[in-house]
Amino acid sequence: MDAKKIAILSLLVLIAVSFSGCSISKVEEKTGDKNPNPQQASIDSDGDGLFDLDEEALGTDKNNADTDNDGLSDYSELKQWSTNPLNPDSDGDGYADGQEVENGYDPLGLGQLDSDFDGLGDADEKKFGTDKNNPDSDGDGFLDREEINLGTNPLVKE
Repeated sequence: MDAKKIAILSLLVLIAVSFSGCSISKVEEKTGDKNPNPQQASIDSDGDGLFDLDEEALGTDKNNADTDNDGLSDYSELKQWSTNPLNPDSDGDGYADGQEVENGYDPLGLGQLDSDFDGLGDADEKKFGTDKNNPDSDGDGFLDREEINLGTNPLVKE
């Protein structure tokens, strides 16, 4: 075998060893197990989108998708709402995080949710039949909130 082929083969072996060591070392780092099973890193026992090893590190229950029983999954609390998956009432206002989201309020205490930032809260968007993800539901150049305030219909281009 010539020197060029040996160099390429050595590089490929080095890359393969590096990648296989990455997942094993992460599992070892989290579990302390010197001979870990690399598949441990991708187990999600409760199906909430968080791996068991991450749940262990966070203190959430790997067998319960909603550790604090507030109506939001641990994953959505961490990745979508930035709430505490170990506290059912992250903002301390007396309402469970899931209850606030279900009713159109921000679980961090900032008032009504306003997904499209048009000044009309999501709960009001539902009441008026407007699109909570489109600040101008009828596309006429006026924000839904402006139309409500002016007494015009936010669902009819005027």
